[in-house]
Amino acid sequence: MKNKAHILEKEGYVFNFFDEIKNKITEIDHNFLNDYNIVNISGKILYVEGHQGLTIITSSQLAFKIKKGRVVVDGENFVLNELTDNTILLYGKINKVEIF
Repeated sequence: MKNKAHILEKEGYVFNFFDEIKNKITEIDHNFLNDYNIVNISGKILYVEGHQGLTIITSSQLAFKIKKGRVVVDGENFVLNELTDNTILLYGKINKVEIF
């Protein structure tokens, strides 16, 4: 399963977080959702899809490339929980996420 981190299965129904958002927002072009997705949960968990490689990783900063730029995350006590070819799961105190 390609993006298993945001897909839940319950009683035969598969829930995909990003597909549900696409279905609810019908008046815009959804192609932009295919570049990258970032979910910040309460400033403590960051989930990323579509990264193209890490450029910086420390306990207080994470930077990575995306299709048309770069993302820098600043915070404290970072723990890189998951890193795959296109996903990142980061725990810690997230103070700022900047997209360049």
